[in-house]
Amino acid sequence: MTSSLDHDPTLPHYWSEHPRDKAIRANCNALSSKFTGISICHPIYHENTMYLATRHAIYSAALSTEATSTLMFLPSWNKRMTNNPYASLYRRFPHICKLLGSIPSDQLQYAGVPFWNNMQTPLPKHTWDMHIIAIWNTEGRNCLNACNKTG
Repeated sequence: MTSSLDHDPTLPHYWSEHPRDKAIRANCNALSSKFTGISICHPIYHENTMYLATRHAIYSAALSTEATSTLMFLPSWNKRMTNNPYASLYRRFPHICKLLGSIPSDQLQYAGVPFWNNMQTPLPKHTWDMHIIAIWNTEGRNCLNACNKTG
């Protein structure tokens, strides 16, 4: 669920919305299998896609018998996430979903993209905060807590 610019060939799984990315071993339907283990999900900024990804992460955690923790990176268009469709899911499942924190819009920045540096058009500035939401089952929460050295 990311751009092919973010592809890391050392990761065992990679999902993209673009069928052309099959050339770099991308899976094209991230919702075709359960999220398991520890994963990161930063879906494209399309309300329905973010809703479906959040719902899929919730069901994956709830139905999995193994440790499952999905860290969702979701934009907060209106600061408190009161009107976002995926926020309704977050609020409906507080035993599985936990807001870990937010990154303010002025702290969000793009990584350097080598081929973009000399372009006349700059990358746009973020105008929204980014929420980091953990969607996990008990085993997944315990696994992440055991790895947390700061308590």
